[in-house]
Amino acid sequence: MSNERTRDRGNLFQNAQKQKPSQPDFQGDCTINGTAYEIRGWRRNEQMTVGLAPPRGDRNTYPPDVFKGALDAAPPKPTRGKAAAAAKDAPPTPAWFGDIVSDEAAYKITAFEKQGKSGLYYTLNFERLEKPTPSERKSSWDTDDDELDA
Repeated sequence: MSNERTRDRGNLFQNAQKQKPSQPDFQGDCTINGTAYEIRGWRRNEQMTVGLAPPRGDRNTYPPDVFKGALDAAPPKPTRGKAAAAAKDAPPTPAWFGDIVSDEAAYKITAFEKQGKSGLYYTLNFERLEKPTPSERKSSWDTDDDELDA
């Protein structure tokens, strides 16, 4: 039997036991390329920052993140008129979408809102991206040589 259906997928649930601002707003788990990860997410204005790390097991501390990224909220669906009728027939729209990056790989995440017995949660799909080389990827810490000469 193939595990194609469960590959590169995960779930993200609202953290009902959050007691401190430093604790994640959302927690869950996923499998990417056959490797299990725990997901933590924090709502920051119009984005959700996410970190994926190896499972912590019985430890009380979080291991360092392997993947990091940010998800943007999808625009709201129209509720009236012709646009609403077209949206009703359209394929499901993700509630959140964005990219995560590690030293070795990059993935596009789409998060779809679901309603479960214990409340709202998200199902996650991961799609492998071509990772830019370090010279192509510019960090906010990087500066152009021209900026230094100015």
